[in-house]
Amino acid sequence: MDKKDLTSKLDEWLLELKYDEKATNTLKQYKTNVMKFIDWLPDDETITKDTTMKYKDYLRTITESPKSLNVWIVGLNKYLKWLGHNDLTIKKVKMQQQSSNESSLTIADFKRLLRISKSIGNEQLYYIIKVLGMTGCRIGELQYFTVENIEKTPRKNIKVFNKGKDREIVIRQDLSRELKHYYKSKNIESGYIFLSNDPKCKGKMPAISTIFRQMKKVAGIARINKEKVHPHNFRHLFAQVFLDAYPENVLDLADLLGHNDLKTTRIYTKTSGEQKRIKLEKVKF
Repeated sequence: MDKKDLTSKLDEWLLELKYDEKATNTLKQYKTNVMKFIDWLPDDETITKDTTMKYKDYLRTITESPKSLNVWIVGLNKYLKWLGHNDLTIKKVKMQQQSSNESSLTIADFKRLLRISKSIGNEQLYYIIKVLGMTGCRIGELQYFTVENIEKTPRKNIKVFNKGKDREIVIRQDLSRELKHYYKSKNIESGYIFLSNDPKCKGKMPAISTIFRQMKKVAGIARINKEKVHPHNFRHLFAQVFLDAYPENVLDLADLLGHNDLKTTRIYTKTSGEQKRIKLEKVKF
C-alpha cells in the first residue's frame, strides 16, 4: 500500500461512514486526519509500521497538545483498520490531567543527561539536549540551528517558522559560544550543525526517531525514568526554570515558547509533587 492506494479508497470509506449516519463534522475531521498523513507521506513509499511510527514522531514536532495529537491518530487508525491494516496503526499518547506533573524533568536530571551524553562520547546529543533545555525550542525547530543562523547570535535571535507562524528563538551568550565552538571543532562550515551519522544521509539532520532512541539509551545509563526523557519534556523544564526565576513573567514565557494562548503556557507551569514539597519547605510561617 502506498500514497496512491490511500487516496483512491478515502472517498469510499467516507461514504460508508456517511451511510452509518456519522455526523458531518466527524466526517470532515476524519478526512482532515487522513489527508494530513497522505500529504506528509513521500511519493512512491510503501507504507510500513516504521512509516506510521515516524509520522507519530512528526506529529509530536508540530503540536504541544496530546489531545490534538490523539485526534489525528484516531482518524488515521480508523481508516487503516477499515483498509484491513491493523498492523500499521499507532498507539495514542497517554494524557496526564493531574495538577502535578510527576513525569517532569528536574535540573538534576538535565545535568546528569548532559554529563552521561558527553561521557559516552555522544557530543552531538549533548548539544541537542542542551539546546532543547536552554532555549525551550521544539525538536522540529532544530533544523534552524545552522552555522549561518548561529553566527548571528546572540546579537540576533534565530527566526523560525512553525505551526503556521513566525517566531524567534532567543540564544544566550554562553550557549552561542558553545555551539560555535562545537561546529568549528567538527569542521562544519555551513548548513545544519546537527548531522546524521548515516553515510546515506550526508548533510541531513538526524531522524527524530534516532534522537529519541539515543535519549532513551542515555536515560537508561543515567538511571533516569525513560518515560521522563523525551524532547518535549526539555521544553517543560525550560518553562519551569524560567518561571522559578521570573514567577510573574508568564507573558514573556509565552512569547519565548511561541504561544498565542496563555492556556497553553499554563500547561508548562505544572510541577511534580516533590518539586511542590521542596518549594513549600522554603516558605516561612
